[in-house]
Amino acid sequence: MQIHRVRGRDLKDALERAQRQYGADALVLSRETMPDGGVTVAVADPTRALTAARLAPQSAAASATRERGLEDVERVLRRSGTSDGLVARTLEQVASSGARGPFALDAAAEALGRCVEIAPSPRIQRRGAGVVVQPSVIAFVGPTGVGKTTTLAKLASRLVRSGRRVGIVSMDTHRPGAVEQLRALAAAIGTDVAVARDASELATAVASFGSPECVLVDTAGVSPRDSAALAQLADSLTSGGGSLETYLVLQATSSRAAIDAAREAFAATNPTAWVLTKLDETRAPAPALESAAAAGARLAFLCDGQEVSAHFHRAEPAHVADLFLRGRIA
Repeated sequence: MQIHRVRGRDLKDALERAQRQYGADALVLSRETMPDGGVTVAVADPTRALTAARLAPQSAAASATRERGLEDVERVLRRSGTSDGLVARTLEQVASSGARGPFALDAAAEALGRCVEIAPSPRIQRRGAGVVVQPSVIAFVGPTGVGKTTTLAKLASRLVRSGRRVGIVSMDTHRPGAVEQLRALAAAIGTDVAVARDASELATAVASFGSPECVLVDTAGVSPRDSAALAQLADSLTSGGGSLETYLVLQATSSRAAIDAAREAFAATNPTAWVLTKLDETRAPAPALESAAAAGARLAFLCDGQEVSAHFHRAEPAHVADLFLRGRIA
């Protein structure tokens, strides 16, 4: 079998040159990215080659190779709503790794798991006997209806089960039934709720719990277009009763444009990390993940259902890869 090497400015140019020189039935055996950014492909006689992909005049992403494993990667990525740019970059990384067949999906998972930064666990110090420490204060902010209260209850439940002393503060004093809903959730978990309307009352509420290791703060949902309410929210999140972190809660069912708008609107609250909710309500979560990656945001938690004692996951690379490749957490 005679193998020919063809060099081009990029992958598309190399494939087009190979097609012109050796015909549309030439088979791509390998490709190599050169130090100067050019690409060299190795092609062979299709009647002799036992493995590789058929060269055809297709789009740049699809024509990277027709090797079956890469076709599988592209198919599942497009099904989860992944953008053309990330599809192309992932296919290139998989091809460069040399992974083929079923191993192509493994290589894609490794690459995709690295594309979103993972937030560290919340900074919660254990309180020893006679040791006085300031509690960690975590406020959940975000647009209306994204699941802030349920997410807070899920984290509180997990912390209480692990033996942590947790207090809950409601700053959602305008929505009818909001405080009562939170009190019912807190009672089921086994913790207390205080109410605060501004920064001063928040500090008082934090102090009222006595010696908690962590205080979780539920805030009112705010429209990304309501600049006055957003400014007021940012002003209210000056705890004074502990080290405050802010988690921006966003629903994975939103478009990337909507998520980007929310990110910009809530920037004044200085989010430490993101939480993605309602992952069970979409099979195309990639836009939300890509928005986080583009913003340099760190993912803290992923929520894929309503049950407080379940459907709550610490973000990790394997979960990110699952969402891109399966559309759900496995």
